[in-house]
This record gives sequence, structure tokens and C-alpha cells, in this order.
Amino acid sequence: MRPILFCAALLLATTPAFATPAKKGHAATAPAKKEAATKKAPDFDIGQVMAVFDKIFPAQPEPPPARLALAQTSVKALFPDGTYARMMGGMMNGLADRVLSLNTADFAKPGEKAKATDAMTLRQQMAKDDPYFEERMKIMERVIGEEFAKMAAIIEPRLRDGLARSMARRFDEKQLADINAFLATDSGKAFGSQSMAMYVDPDVMRAMMSSLPEVMKGMPEAMQRIQTETAKLPKPKSKSKDKSEPAG
Repeated sequence: MRPILFCAALLLATTPAFATPAKKGHAATAPAKKEAATKKAPDFDIGQVMAVFDKIFPAQPEPPPARLALAQTSVKALFPDGTYARMMGGMMNGLADRVLSLNTADFAKPGEKAKATDAMTLRQQMAKDDPYFEERMKIMERVIGEEFAKMAAIIEPRLRDGLARSMARRFDEKQLADINAFLATDSGKAFGSQSMAMYVDPDVMRAMMSSLPEVMKGMPEAMQRIQTETAKLPKPKSKSKDKSEPAG
């Protein structure tokens, strides 16, 4: 799930780069600029984003039918109906309550002077300005849950299909048969029903987040290595220099 969100965010961020550039030597006149400013911004083109996404993750070779059939059996055990909704619901369950239980002091910098309101939780601060805050939150949580269930019904079958295709390419028939034999046991059924949910378990999320300070600390060193190891390469041509050169 995390890579999917990252790639989607990356595509959304880079989509404007595919806009048609203005022709050189034809600067816009004042009326043209004014007209452009008043024009409605073009609607978001999901088709364009999906086309780029399709190039980044091209279709893979069709798996052998026998292996795909075995992999589909595996995925049914590893990703039974309703898993996606339960997985995301479990991750979100109580998250809003925990966030709202924080107070301003939790975000204060070390040594910062405390204010009288710092002890108030975010929930208390919101409720102070909105007498219907709790009722509003309940409605929002219910609607989000219902709408997410609709989205999960669309996402889950496609995710299951992708997992089956991936497994069919990564494991041969004997390996898939062995996997299915295990998943058919009581222990295998228990493992299969929980395998995906474990990736968003609080312990797993905490373990992932605990590495963040060390990862961030190592980033400057990584950037320095890139600069050092690419220093021997010729510098990219300057755009301003290219423009000043006479046409051949």
C-alpha cells in the first residue's frame, strides 16, 4: 500500500511537467497574459496520470496458466474477502482518538515556555469552539467508513489479481503446491487470514517509524557521496549558455 501511495503522489507532483511548453521567441502580449489568467485551469486528467503510471509499471508477461491457478488459490487464503477493508479499518481505528488526545505541549520545542492552553487536548480545543464537535466527528467517521468500504470493494479484487500474477511468476508449481498445502492446515489458515494485516499492525508501524531518525541522519552523507562520485562527470550544459550560442 505504501509504495502505491508514494507512486501516486509522485505522479500527481510531476504531471504539470508534461504540459506543452511555450514556443521560444513568442513572448505573450499583455492582453494574452490577461486572457490566460482569466481562463479556467484545465480539469485534472486522470487518464494522463494512468498513462504515465502504465509506462512506469508496464504489463508483465502472462504467467503460465497452471501456476496462475495455483497462485490464485494461495491468494484466496492470504487475502480473503474483506481483508483490505479490515486491514485499513484496523489501522485507522482509534487513530483519530489518539491524535485528538494530543495537546499543544506535545508539539512544543524543548525549552519553549508553556501556555495555559498547552494542557488542553486537541479534542477539548475543538469542542470549545464547536458545541457539536463530537456529533460532527461521529458522522464523519461513519461516512468515511462507509465510503471506504465501497472503495475497498473496487480495490480488493484487482489487488488480489495482481498478487496472484506476481506469485505465479515468482514461484514454480511445486513451490506453489507446497504453499497451498501449508495454507490448507489450521495454522496456515490462521497465518493467511492475518498475514496482510500484520503489515499495518501498531508494532510494525512503530518499528518502521523508529528507523526514521537514523535514516534522516544518513541522508546528508548519502547526498555527499552522490556529489563526490558524480564530480568526475562533465557538468550539464547551462540553459542560459545554450540560448546565447548562435544557431549553426
